[in-house]
Amino acid sequence: MYIDIDPGVIGEEPIIGTFKETGPGVVIRLVRLEFNGQWEWCDVIGWSDTGRQDAWLTPIEESGDGPALLLHGGNQGVRLRKRDGDAVAASALTTGATPGSEPDAEGWWSEGFLILRPEIQRA
Repeated sequence: MYIDIDPGVIGEEPIIGTFKETGPGVVIRLVRLEFNGQWEWCDVIGWSDTGRQDAWLTPIEESGDGPALLLHGGNQGVRLRKRDGDAVAASALTTGATPGSEPDAEGWWSEGFLILRPEIQRA
């Protein structure tokens, strides 16, 4: 799998990665990530030039570390937002509403992709 994130999404340079897929990917809407020692549920969407799209979780072989999961979206990566019981975040996922047109829209942040442990909780 080849990932090419446009320049300007995370920094001024493009982000490019090649990964060895070990199974089929699945669409993902929620993922549990660790922040300062606390595990928190986050909404996740893929993002491209045309806006919102599905985010995917694909099993990969991470060189030297073994099995992992690749969280990825479109050519502008993924957007995440801590759940924190925020109805706006939940609404964006259930209604298809976009969280904003800029990567720094309130509460949302952008990542080109994330490499996660295989046992990560997701929905």
